[in-house]
Amino acid sequence: MASGHAATVMHSLLEFQRSGYLCDTVIFADDGPLKAHSAVLAAVSPLFKAALRTDVTPAEHTIVLSGVDSCIASIVLEFVYSGDIVIPDDCVASDKVTEIFSVLQELGLRLPLVDNRYLIGCHVLLY
Repeated sequence: MASGHAATVMHSLLEFQRSGYLCDTVIFADDGPLKAHSAVLAAVSPLFKAALRTDVTPAEHTIVLSGVDSCIASIVLEFVYSGDIVIPDDCVASDKVTEIFSVLQELGLRLPLVDNRYLIGCHVLLY
């Protein structure tokens, strides 16, 4: 599979997720729901894959992220779909960066390591 094609597909899926198009999973953060695609979630996280595995396919899956606010859940979903971590300034100012990396780790979503350091130079975007 060509990387250009894969990038186009993931970009389209991210746009679909942002608009709720074809989403079949609702992720409940502490302060609100977010929609996502179960296939994308299961492909990137063993925890999501286990949570979504069922003998009966419901019309819509539900995942509860207890103790996680929707701002952090949105950042995690951005990483799931794009491979980038986009951290708004207000999250940096409120020291949520550690919490973001903790949630990523708990979900089995790992950033690449180089010499035991996170390779974030090209992956973390602040705005």
